[in-house]
Amino acid sequence: MVTYTLAGALTSVLLGAGLGLVGALALPDDMAVPAGVLGLAVAAVAMAREIGVVAVPLPQLGRQTQGMWAKSYGFTAAALLWGLDLGLVFTTWLTLSGAWVLALAAFLVGKPLFGAALFGASWLGRALSVWVGPLLMERATDTPRLLATLYERRRLFRSAHVVGLACTMLVFGSWILSGTTM
Repeated sequence: MVTYTLAGALTSVLLGAGLGLVGALALPDDMAVPAGVLGLAVAAVAMAREIGVVAVPLPQLGRQTQGMWAKSYGFTAAALLWGLDLGLVFTTWLTLSGAWVLALAAFLVGKPLFGAALFGASWLGRALSVWVGPLLMERATDTPRLLATLYERRRLFRSAHVVGLACTMLVFGSWILSGTTM
């Protein structure tokens, strides 16, 4: 779990920092209001998608990490590879649209440290399931039951995602009103 978490943190932090750096190099300094408007619009579309108002397909590679890595390389190496892969966020299936909003925010703020912190925090939230999951099971054989329960509660998770997008919209709205980013 530690290997997985650290590997994913590394690639997530690097991805966020890279997006922030590209934004810093590509965007002029006086883009706070247009950036806020763009961010607000994308977050609104993402929210509309999540609540079922619009059917916007997510741009994605549409692949999974390789389960065979555990058989080929052992569990520690597989955990490293899974973390590196999943930490890159966009290299596997996306279930929710918030990842694109995070990427846009990191780019629009244009600060590598902010992008790194944003994606690092997002990864830690994602990796938390690996740490908490075993605590929710009585036996190792409970994994299918736990996954079925999580699937049954997907509306709850999607609702939490919508709340997060609403908060992000408030941040973008504050950019527009104040005329500044972070």
